[in-house]
Amino acid sequence: MTDPVMSPQARIEWIAPARDLRDFVNTLFVFSVGEGRAESMMPAYSAQLFAFARGRAEVLHAGGTVGQSGDIVCNAPLMRAAPLTIEGPLTSIGASFTPLGWAMVSELPVDEVHDATLAADRVFSPSHLLQLETALAELRAGRADERALCQAIEAVLRDLARHSRIVRQEDHRALLGAIEAWLGSSFNPPVAELYGRADISQRQIQRLCKRYFGVPPAQLVKRHRAIRAAMVLAHDDLPGDLRDHAIAAYFDQAHLIRDMRRFTGLTPKQLQADPLARALLDPEGHGRHGEVVRWRRKDA
Repeated sequence: MTDPVMSPQARIEWIAPARDLRDFVNTLFVFSVGEGRAESMMPAYSAQLFAFARGRAEVLHAGGTVGQSGDIVCNAPLMRAAPLTIEGPLTSIGASFTPLGWAMVSELPVDEVHDATLAADRVFSPSHLLQLETALAELRAGRADERALCQAIEAVLRDLARHSRIVRQEDHRALLGAIEAWLGSSFNPPVAELYGRADISQRQIQRLCKRYFGVPPAQLVKRHRAIRAAMVLAHDDLPGDLRDHAIAAYFDQAHLIRDMRRFTGLTPKQLQADPLARALLDPEGHGRHGEVVRWRRKDA
């Protein structure tokens, strides 16, 4: 568990998943916002589970659909940033999924289902949903804390992992590992390097990348490059040379600003003025794709 990220509007506590679930979960979290209305942008996150102990939230997805909070909901992966409105006080407990984790939980191809808020009964079986709803009710009644709800989420995911057909597809897991390693190799890794890492054809890589990430490799690296650049530009406690690497991954400032607007909803200047957006872009909340930033923070 890391120290909570604080802002004038929000408190986010990132909780590392159990070791046996790290292929499926980037992080667990407890997200709290105080009294009143807060507006910000949700960056192009991976899929997430939210259990709302109190408060309301609304996401305006690309295409114009509105995702509203319920007791338990899931956001399918976001291909671009989405306006976020919160009515506080709010407390939400949840999990951010890896691509493999979301495939295991939902069995939904990301190129077909993305930028959407899904009712929990579309994603979880009745028995698994009952486990989550019971843990949420215990929290609301004051008989359990947020950590107990996180443990209930982990128990459901552990059971899913034991029975998932997708988890047993070793060739797909190998490709996902190759893609994750490729994305983590630099701020702007060439697509040709990915094709060199994998033992299958370029056509198969393109097809499976779209299934698990929503887009082909060239678009995928663009999204992750923008999110990492935003992580760096949002946090002043990082070494200056890391900031230089992030900026150097772009041809010029115009390209940087364009991509940041698409994937974070904000320009670098706007990001600095939005404490909630900076909290949502903490590298601790982005799993393996925040590692290049987290390592440098620890080394600094």
